[in-house]
Amino acid sequence: MALVEIKKKTDSTFNKELMEKYHRLREDFLWIIANKDKLRTKYAKKYIAVENKKVKYASTTIESIISKILRANRNVEDFAIEYIEEHPTNLLF
Repeated sequence: MALVEIKKKTDSTFNKELMEKYHRLREDFLWIIANKDKLRTKYAKKYIAVENKKVKYASTTIESIISKILRANRNVEDFAIEYIEEHPTNLLF
């Protein structure tokens, strides 16, 4: 959403859209976390861009992911973008 568009909207409309966007992205990030092992089999060592709990784009660099999204005339902010590591991260305490 462009800054000009934001200024034209009422506060309540803007807040509603912002909360909807937050919830969509949150759900997509939670989906990525829940499906990391499955995603790792296909997308290890790649960045993925997820929308509506589906991988829409994948690439080895963040620049390439962003480029693919922009070439499709999409907004980068509409995607949950995450790097899928080759091996699970183990935390030691």
